[in-house]
Amino acid sequence: MTRTIEAIVEEQAHRWQLRREEKQAEPRRPVVTVSRLHGAGGDNVAGTLATELGFDLFDREIIQRIAESTHLSERVVSSLEKDQEVLTDWLASIASRSYLSPVEYRYHLSRVVGAIAHHGGAVVIGRGAHLILGQGEALRVLVVAPLETRVRAVMEREGLGEREARRRIVSVEADRKAFLMKHFHSDFADPAMFDLVVNTAVLGVGGACAAIRAAVQRMPAMAGPEIVTR
Repeated sequence: MTRTIEAIVEEQAHRWQLRREEKQAEPRRPVVTVSRLHGAGGDNVAGTLATELGFDLFDREIIQRIAESTHLSERVVSSLEKDQEVLTDWLASIASRSYLSPVEYRYHLSRVVGAIAHHGGAVVIGRGAHLILGQGEALRVLVVAPLETRVRAVMEREGLGEREARRRIVSVEADRKAFLMKHFHSDFADPAMFDLVVNTAVLGVGGACAAIRAAVQRMPAMAGPEIVTR
């Protein structure tokens, strides 16, 4: 990433503060989580959707790096629990990365995703967010496409031959499956864990976003997530 994680989170903190000051009387805006099969265009769907809805976009790398910094995640969630203003001193230098047990990592990951969802108006990519935020706390979306379509997409996007593209898909999805099983004991891409499944091979990115927007509009008022505490 061209910007440091501190700069990214500082910008987000400023957005949250402005939103709270200007729109205190408005209900919490929805949250959309986007999970995806590799090569199905889920990242494009998430980015386009965030732009169309005027939502903040949190990709997997940002969430991962914030969650790994226990110092920062504690400050972010602590400020929410105390209902204080968002302060830029949240963004003191991120602690050097150190080992976290699976239980500790999931705890901090849940706090980060919960803090994002608490403010609403966000599209969150990956990192098991659809499992952290339960039914009614977010619209949980899975983006899919047939394997052959995904192979072609990976070949074009990553400049790989067909065999390498297939291996790449298997490798990425094995990593995602292992992550969800390790931290959530959940099967990768289990459709029962989602509110909406969109097929980009049929709908395209634009059609998938239109379907998600329609679902967002029909969702009942979403409850704010509980902040995870020890």
